[in-house]
Amino acid sequence: MKKILCLFLGCVLFISCYDEGKIKPSEEPELIYGKYTLPQGDHDYDDDIVAFYKKYGSLLLYKFTTKDFGWSPTGNVAWDITTDTIIIPGAGSKYDAQPADELYVSNQLELLQDKLFNYLSDTLMSCLPQKILLCSTLDLVPIGLGYNPKPDERQPLNVYAGFYHIAVNWGSDKILTMTADERNQFKKDVCIAYFGSIVKSLGSPQEFFMVSNYSDNISADDIYANGILNHDHRTSLENDWFDYLKLAIENSINDLEAEGGVLSESVDVNGKIREKYTIMIDFFESKYDFDIQAIGNDVE
Repeated sequence: MKKILCLFLGCVLFISCYDEGKIKPSEEPELIYGKYTLPQGDHDYDDDIVAFYKKYGSLLLYKFTTKDFGWSPTGNVAWDITTDTIIIPGAGSKYDAQPADELYVSNQLELLQDKLFNYLSDTLMSCLPQKILLCSTLDLVPIGLGYNPKPDERQPLNVYAGFYHIAVNWGSDKILTMTADERNQFKKDVCIAYFGSIVKSLGSPQEFFMVSNYSDNISADDIYANGILNHDHRTSLENDWFDYLKLAIENSINDLEAEGGVLSESVDVNGKIREKYTIMIDFFESKYDFDIQAIGNDVE
């Protein structure tokens, strides 16, 4: 028995004394998020992208695959030139998203900073999606035609909100000639896409929903008097709340209060729109240190 015990102890000592050599760090780049590595290149803006990820946990990707863009729990929304020309009854549309031209990523990042990030508080910046895909092409493409869609059959988009990501357009030389109207529309689209993707997690004040009567019996002529902005949403508390967020994002306060604006006395005859609007503004300022109306007020 003693011999067996000695033999066992000897093996333990031999293993513990075995020298595997010095530990060397891996030469492979560190996996930042799943399969992704940062930086994706060696441009000046890559350091900014890495710093952005470290601060907010969101990947700004100018290199991505169609799977990164198109995956959703219900199927792939990415357009495939080899399969999506087949005639399928009710096929509908998919999206063609191509990675940004690296020559214009810096311009695209400045656009995002100017038209989305600058408005958000640090708390809301931490709510950004896992991935923001930077695109050179972002088109809504009709499928089931039996042929590849012609250019004029495509609908260029500013932004697309996916399951885990937001994709944004303008990563091409077109950004150099972007007009003020195009920049303003980009702002509206990207801010609505962002808030649309997180609105359920932000919460909402109960008093907002106490102002209106949500009923099928409300006519289209009576929605404003009842504090409802969209007749189709007269029974939906969730959609009504988001309608008010969009109201501040899409319009300046001057336009809202001008004659004919929804906050004017001639439209808001019972003051219910103003009451709900004020509740919404105060909610974001107190809970998220964020002025949502600043988005609509910022017009080039």
